[in-house]
Amino acid sequence: MNWNKALTLICLLCSSGANAQLTNALQQGNIYYRQSQFDLAEKQYRFILQKDSLNIVAQHNLANALYKQRRFDEAVAVLQKMRSPLKKGEVVGGAYYNEGVVYTKQQDLPQSIDAYKNALRNNPDDKEARENLQKALLQAKREQRDKQSAKQEQRPSKMSSKESERQLDKLQKKEQEIQKRLQQKGQGSSMPKDW
Repeated sequence: MNWNKALTLICLLCSSGANAQLTNALQQGNIYYRQSQFDLAEKQYRFILQKDSLNIVAQHNLANALYKQRRFDEAVAVLQKMRSPLKKGEVVGGAYYNEGVVYTKQQDLPQSIDAYKNALRNNPDDKEARENLQKALLQAKREQRDKQSAKQEQRPSKMSSKESERQLDKLQKKEQEIQKRLQQKGQGSSMPKDW
């Protein structure tokens, strides 16, 4: 969720008669966030969540503030709370996307891949999630290939060179098919990401 959407939600909170104290805390938290005072922003967002634990804007902004403080596990925990069964679409997709970013930062490719897949399940038009999923899949494939190469260097290969070439061709064709499918699905708009 970008700042414009967050500010729109703030306006909706104000117009719906939400508590002025919470609105002020959200605005102050956003000011601190823009000033890179992420610890102070975090305090404001946590104050809001003590009063209104379902406030999606405060949850999202808290996760961002925690991420900026490199408190990745805490950011993931907040993002996971945003995925309640009552929420759908871009909100849940955005939470999964941001979770994928955290896992990528922590170099946890399997978790990252799962998060990006879930982001696309909830928001199929998310181009950035699609691109990051492709990057993570390619990185995982490279790492797997590197591990296999290291194992083969340590012991003589039982596979003939023709068999190796066939296996490599299969993998390349499969990768091209996946990329083609992802590109075909990738036509559409997505909301900009904070991270």
